[in-house]
Amino acid sequence: MNDLQWPKVFFIILNWNGWKDTLECLESVYGISYPNYEVIIVDNDSRDDSLAKIRAFSQRAIADELPPVQSSCGARHLVVLEYTREETESLSETALAQKKGGLPTRIAGEELIVIKNERNFGYAEGNNIGIRFALKAGADYVLLLNNDTTVDKNFLTELVLVSENDSTIGAIGPKIYFYDHRDVIQTTGAHINFWTGGAIALNWEKTDDALDHPGTQGLLSVDYIYGACFLISRKVIQEVGGLDPLYFLYGEELDWCIRINRAGYRILCDLNSKIWHKGMASTSKSKRFSQYYLERNRVIYMRKYARTLQFLSFLLYYPPYNVAFLVKKRQFGDIPHFFKGFVAGLFIHLNASS
Repeated sequence: MNDLQWPKVFFIILNWNGWKDTLECLESVYGISYPNYEVIIVDNDSRDDSLAKIRAFSQRAIADELPPVQSSCGARHLVVLEYTREETESLSETALAQKKGGLPTRIAGEELIVIKNERNFGYAEGNNIGIRFALKAGADYVLLLNNDTTVDKNFLTELVLVSENDSTIGAIGPKIYFYDHRDVIQTTGAHINFWTGGAIALNWEKTDDALDHPGTQGLLSVDYIYGACFLISRKVIQEVGGLDPLYFLYGEELDWCIRINRAGYRILCDLNSKIWHKGMASTSKSKRFSQYYLERNRVIYMRKYARTLQFLSFLLYYPPYNVAFLVKKRQFGDIPHFFKGFVAGLFIHLNASS
């Protein structure tokens, strides 16, 4: 496959008051081997110096502030194109092509698109805004990438090659390692237990030489892959739609994978592709806020996709199990937040289109 045949991949990286993580992520992304890509930063109304820091990064003005990563874009300057959300939503494909066509021709990785949201739309709709822009701009694939990740130089080349060779793949993700323990696996995807409402993370805290689930030829079939890194084709997005904004935060990639799978596609983790993930960087300071959405959204996807007997089993099993777990951990203050999220999930109106 020569350079002219490589599909165009648009990265979508969501930022919310996390410029240090975002810049480290960008530093690794701009060092990848893949020859045909563009990068979109969707800023969810950050109130820190994120936009100024991203602009400075594009001119290589703050390299000394970045942690060392495995690959670097060196001294390359980036052309930054900034849009408001309203501009991206109103811009037609023709107008966008004309605007980009008036710019000097550049190789992949010399442009950075920044979409500035006027409020925090959450993970799901924040990424949807980027996805809609990417499709208008001619994306063949969209890659959702958390800002608290760094990537291997060849991770995307591997994912695209596998995807291009198998039309049954609906979504594919890499093997994800812990950022602070670079040889220890954080996830290779997960299976869902609709009887309990739980998810079973595959190869959690394993090393490469001790995998419980090695897959076949490096490909592992899963129920869902984590939203930290998620490659999906234009065709599949157009068929199943984007992320469900009802979730706001957590569970949206699980929902997406279920819809993709039920449309007849496979969900895979490619064990030959790898990234490193810090995990919950945007919400780690708001633990109970996170817990509320985790529990609320668990109930939402169970309402949407579990069979009747499975949902009844979940209602009987999960609340007492989780309360007992919190009591055992002496996390008594978390119990009200658990129930608040759980009850909210039971009564929230589900989107008719999803």
